[in-house]
Amino acid sequence: MRIAGLFVVLVGSIATACSSASTDAPPGTSSGAPDGGASDSGSGGPGADGGDSDSGGGLKLAYHETFDAPFDDTATWVEDTYAKGGAYEADPNFGDDGAYFHDKGGATFANGLATFRSYRRSTTYGKDGWLTVEMYGRDSNKDGTPETGGKFVAQNGKAHLVSTRHYDGAILRSTKALPARYRIEVTVSNIAFDARTSADKADPWRFTDGNPNPVTVDENGVYFLCITDYPNPAPHNNVFIHHHRKVVMDTDDNLPLWSSIWNPTKNAAETSSKYVSMIWLDGRDWGNDWTGNTFTSWTPGGFKEGPIFADGYLPGESYTFTIEREADGYTMTSSGRFRFGGVTTYRGHRSFKEAPVTWHYNQTAGEYDGAFDQTKTFGGKATSTWPAGSAYPDFFFFGDPHINYYAGTADFDDVKLYLPE
Repeated sequence: MRIAGLFVVLVGSIATACSSASTDAPPGTSSGAPDGGASDSGSGGPGADGGDSDSGGGLKLAYHETFDAPFDDTATWVEDTYAKGGAYEADPNFGDDGAYFHDKGGATFANGLATFRSYRRSTTYGKDGWLTVEMYGRDSNKDGTPETGGKFVAQNGKAHLVSTRHYDGAILRSTKALPARYRIEVTVSNIAFDARTSADKADPWRFTDGNPNPVTVDENGVYFLCITDYPNPAPHNNVFIHHHRKVVMDTDDNLPLWSSIWNPTKNAAETSSKYVSMIWLDGRDWGNDWTGNTFTSWTPGGFKEGPIFADGYLPGESYTFTIEREADGYTMTSSGRFRFGGVTTYRGHRSFKEAPVTWHYNQTAGEYDGAFDQTKTFGGKATSTWPAGSAYPDFFFFGDPHINYYAGTADFDDVKLYLPE
């Protein structure tokens, strides 16, 4: 159903879930040693040794994708005409033809949107089609074919992400909604999403209050693993995704620098990019219209508010990321060789209702009472941001979700989904 302008959904999930007791370490702690010592669970994370069960956790390996089969590259590019209520509208306010952009940008935005055509491809992959590839390409000269378009290519047992232009987008997502208990795991390597000085514009969606002309693209990045609050995630404008995340692990390389990494040797934050984030979106407040909710970030120095992140990634290294939804909250881990922490596993857990509450955590209406709802107005219509009676499914994705930012390549491998036994 849709409530007051936001899509609120009740959907079926991959499997019926059961809950189990959590054995989490205290929030703000690391299960690995920042000086390079081995973590107690191994750098590969739970289940990385090839076993099919998670002893004590009540979860069993249900799917394991190693990307040995080629992706379907024959699917036809289908034009996205931004149809109201269509499969890819997703949000009437911050979608690609959303009311917010028309309100703020007026004729400049409308004219900019009309200068190109948008195309999409969607294909399933893996056992039972449990994964879906969502691709976006911009047709800049409006000849009926995108000049490039984001994609995944199976290379050497890995899903090789290619976003040639910052107008491309491609993600791999869960085909079905995730249940109340699950763990998703992915290994990421060969990360090549570096910032660069250019005249590229984040058009037509990213401009500023009072100036409808698009800003210059001055950063680059990629999503390692994310849980969204809406069904069937797909690439969209970058403003959109910032309003539809529950928990995230990603990176960004930015010029000028706006991010920091926690340096445990100095017990302080150090201005830097190419970070590895582990963030929970703050549900207490809608946040900024342009950038979405503020967030709580796990670091080896404890939880921090704002853009202070866990550590930095290193060129040529591979990293394993997990997100687990438990009965009471989300646990995230990141494992690998980090800039400051060396070889280690970082681990953070937050309860859903722990202050600050996690944005749109509730998969069912009964989990939430409307305590943090706010009213916003877009296109002359009042919108409830988190009303009582709402429900938000968990879907995971990784890759490049932006169609006006991000260009580069990265490899994804060993995607594992654990479900209740």
